[in-house]
Amino acid sequence: MTSRRLRAATAAVVLTALASACTAGGSGGGGDGSTLTVHTSFVIKTLDPGKVYEATGLTAVHAMYDTLLTFTGSDVSKPVPNLAESFTASPDATTYTFTLRGNAKFADGSPVTADDVVFSLSRVKNLKASPAVMVADLSAVKRDDRTVVVTSAKPDPNVPIILAMPALGVVNAKVAKQNGATDGADAAAADTGQKYLDVTSAGSGPYVLKTFDAAAQVVLEANPNYWGRKPAFTRVVIRNADVQNQKLTMAKATGAELALDITGKLLDGLPSTLRTSGVRDTVYFMYLNFDPAVSPVTSNPAFRDALRASIDYQGLADLFGKGAGPAAGLVPPAFPGALPDSDAPKQDLAKATELLKGIANPSAKFIYPAITYRGVDLGTVATKVQGDAAKAGIKLELTPQPLATFLDQMRGGKSEMGFSPQSLNYPVADSMVNNMAPGQGTALRAGWTVQRADPSTVEAGKKVNAALDPAARATGMQEWQRAMNKYSPYIALATNSGMVVATPSLTGAEYTPAGWQVDIAAIGRG
Repeated sequence: MTSRRLRAATAAVVLTALASACTAGGSGGGGDGSTLTVHTSFVIKTLDPGKVYEATGLTAVHAMYDTLLTFTGSDVSKPVPNLAESFTASPDATTYTFTLRGNAKFADGSPVTADDVVFSLSRVKNLKASPAVMVADLSAVKRDDRTVVVTSAKPDPNVPIILAMPALGVVNAKVAKQNGATDGADAAAADTGQKYLDVTSAGSGPYVLKTFDAAAQVVLEANPNYWGRKPAFTRVVIRNADVQNQKLTMAKATGAELALDITGKLLDGLPSTLRTSGVRDTVYFMYLNFDPAVSPVTSNPAFRDALRASIDYQGLADLFGKGAGPAAGLVPPAFPGALPDSDAPKQDLAKATELLKGIANPSAKFIYPAITYRGVDLGTVATKVQGDAAKAGIKLELTPQPLATFLDQMRGGKSEMGFSPQSLNYPVADSMVNNMAPGQGTALRAGWTVQRADPSTVEAGKKVNAALDPAARATGMQEWQRAMNKYSPYIALATNSGMVVATPSLTGAEYTPAGWQVDIAAIGRG
């Protein structure tokens, strides 16, 4: 893929896939035993943590820059200490106080202080690059050298999760300033630090940057001054390779190697000795346009319910291969707030046929992006939906489109119905409420205004946003999804997994839905 996530103004993303894989890269072994080779189809623009937003960049930056908090393995339910040894939150979820470790230091040996944290967070905000959306409502101040207070302009229990993201990696403020970086209000225009940070890292992470070629590879070396547990490999090569070359390489790999893009059906035929790790973090869904002026058919609740009842959800999930399953709701199982698998719908053709009585011409034009994502041609999925719907008497006119055309038509709000993957920019599922609920951005593209919504969906979304405890939000998200399943224009179809495929000699090569795909420093020798 040329990208995993289409970034939006919230953590919820309507399209995950951007385009089919077209990059090329060589294959290679694991070197002399001290080198770990990571194969992936590059999605990278920069290694400046204040601007990084693409998948490959996030993987590398996570290894070079420590954040206040982090996640362990695939568990994104609760952030754990990293540069901050502890933190407290105010009851109203607006003020967070972080106590820094006393032994943390940057790669040049200088200590990590509160000044560095404040500089780093303020710089991300003022750069106004893609990551700035995560911290738009946050401000940071120093209380003393080891204490930072982060304040949110509005109650937000997700602040600790946000501060675990690689873009919030703490930069050596002194070094960054000496090389053109600034955290001032004019940083968007005045900051020139990216040129330096793309060739020399300035973090406190387990690795430092050796070389960066956006077309070929990123080479990391172990940080000799790392304050934490030393990584097992002294050198890491992140190598650009399309997914087919990744599969060929891993099929014969014997050294310390792993691949990040072999998923679903692409796993078929690989040696059983390879280690795989995945978690269901992507959902595939359809939307129907609820504006009668666009389509009197798709805006009819009976048509929506009939289409939902006509689909063979398990059969759809089978198209995605290993690590897939029917979707119980809009939140994938990887994230807090997901519905249990037992909530997944079942095909009921008799119900679908009954619901269609009274609809003279149950047909619609069905658009989707003509791409392959995670090893699955989206046209195959759309064709399966078309066939299932036909069994109930629904006629869907499949209309594959180039990605740019699909995006333009979807954003224009005039398509009768469409189909797309969905993922998250960061592991906060309740951000979907501010994107997909009635009257919000994605909903309006489907003609779903507050006036056209059942009041229960509106109230369920308000309840989520009002909850200040993460557990209460997760429960609220389940209630919201059940209302959305019943009344919204969205039909969740299936979920599938991101994957890490590793050679048998490796341990700790665990896929994470946190955004950085795999924690390179956690990988060891078996």
